[in-house]
Amino acid sequence: MMVWLGRIHRCRGFGVQSPWAYRLVRNVINERYPYYAYAPLAVAHPHADAVTRKLCELCLRLANYVQPRRTVCVGARDAAFEAYVKAGCKRTDWQDMTCEQDMGMAAGVDFALLFPSPLASAGLKAMADGAEDGSMAVLIGIHENNDMKFLWRECRRSVKDVVLFDLYYCGLVCFDRKRYKQEYVINF
Repeated sequence: MMVWLGRIHRCRGFGVQSPWAYRLVRNVINERYPYYAYAPLAVAHPHADAVTRKLCELCLRLANYVQPRRTVCVGARDAAFEAYVKAGCKRTDWQDMTCEQDMGMAAGVDFALLFPSPLASAGLKAMADGAEDGSMAVLIGIHENNDMKFLWRECRRSVKDVVLFDLYYCGLVCFDRKRYKQEYVINF
């Protein structure tokens, strides 16, 4: 609750000057209308707590927005996230990255979910090396875990051609060479 109150002046796109980023914040990140798949997925995955469900629904909206050909999941195997992403984009090819050797396949990926794990940094680096414009990575738990805090700081400091969104529970890394590097803190 305190985090939400501390970010209250950053809701609904306040302070976002870029029209592209404003539309992403208003129409995707902070979308409040129920999507077509929320109710059936909530029934299919009743184990998810409120924050996990909120993140899963965000992933559905992001997958619907990006329409990725390939999606990778690094660091965790959660069927709920996979189901929500596939509901957002039925044609996406889902791959779980479980070891260091798999990270070479992360190049050319359109959408990535990076959970707290030792492989998250390598997964993001592999994706950033071959990222096309419009690709997106979701870093789960950027303020919960020391490794993810460090990875988020590294994104802010060294990854080029990105627009970053700090949503507290997760961070979005949007790859786009046409945009200046920018970071937004959003009340999600």
